[in-house]
Amino acid sequence: MNPGQFYALPQSPQTLKQLLMVAGFDRYFQIAKCFRDEDLRADRQPEFTQIDCEMSFVDQDDVINIFEEMARHLFREIRGVEIPKLEQMTWHEAMRRFGSDKPDLRFGMEFVELMDLLKGTGSFSVFDEAAYIGGICVPGCADYSRKQLNELTDFVKRPQVGAKGLVYIKYNTDGTIKSSIDKFYTEEQLLQVKDAMGAKDGDLVLILSGDQINKTRVQLCALRLEMGDRLGLRDKNVFKCLWIVDFPLFEWSEEEQRLMSTHHPFTMPNPDDIPLLDSHPEKVRAKAYDFVCNGIEVGGGSLRIHDTKLQEKMFEVLGFTPERAQAQFGFLMDAFKYGAPPHAGLAFGLDRFVSIMAGLDSIRDCIAFPKNNSGRDVMLDAPSAIDDKQLDELQIKVDLKL
Repeated sequence: MNPGQFYALPQSPQTLKQLLMVAGFDRYFQIAKCFRDEDLRADRQPEFTQIDCEMSFVDQDDVINIFEEMARHLFREIRGVEIPKLEQMTWHEAMRRFGSDKPDLRFGMEFVELMDLLKGTGSFSVFDEAAYIGGICVPGCADYSRKQLNELTDFVKRPQVGAKGLVYIKYNTDGTIKSSIDKFYTEEQLLQVKDAMGAKDGDLVLILSGDQINKTRVQLCALRLEMGDRLGLRDKNVFKCLWIVDFPLFEWSEEEQRLMSTHHPFTMPNPDDIPLLDSHPEKVRAKAYDFVCNGIEVGGGSLRIHDTKLQEKMFEVLGFTPERAQAQFGFLMDAFKYGAPPHAGLAFGLDRFVSIMAGLDSIRDCIAFPKNNSGRDVMLDAPSAIDDKQLDELQIKVDLKL
């Protein structure tokens, strides 16, 4: 019908539902199919379903309250579980305490920063050169064997985690201390660490360090979750939900060597931080919020930009030329000129939510004909090559880079 031109599968109905708000629709709700070309994990599929909404003349609390009540109702009706009023935790607090923007609150082992106690106070150069030193206290595991500790060291050194090594301190039940760094620090210093960690006799303290603060926190998070699994602390019949708020509006991309939107370029900056867009955009907070349950991001949303000038500034910070911004998103910015209401929205991943409710390990288990880890539909053997006749009809030429 339109040779040489293409449709794009929607990652979400984002801009279209915003246009509905500009057009005068007060509320929009849809069970929407979405498509994302991203790395596959247990909670990801290239095609998934979301419960999507957008609303005019609402603030962040309005959206959060509606979806929180929906979630509490579903837990009550489906699982017979009463979920209390949900905690709201800032992104910075979540990273500081758990090393993740989707913390699993079913168990403790919160991070304790040990920079003051261990950096420059002994003769361990690894800690002396670190930008971050943090630990977790694993209760009742001081009896871990050398083999078990070596397994944990191998775990954190895996490419998927990326740590360079693991330090342990065993506070034995008889009051003695055994540590991989006991020749670099005095017993008194290791007892100070015990107090800081809130450790008791019989506990095991595991410590990671690194030259990048948040990167090391993410590594420590992987170790925390591994210990939670090993100790059976991540019970699928226990549900701990919360909201994560005050995300950074931007994040730095090493690959692109520029700032990228943490969520998407239509997210409203915190009004208090708008002056920082010109001077320190990396410090700007977003009016965004994620619903997290048992360490899984179930849904996310934000207040939207509804002012043309602010949207243009957002594209400028992201490195868009005015011409490129107009070519790709001119329809939205032009619509704003007619007067757009303040609006906000949120979407829940339906497949993820169902998998949590059902206690499944992967969303593949609640999707008919899911894709495998390679993104393939094994039932239909897709994707697959098509013959030359079909390519001619579509006026497409394939040039594979092998």
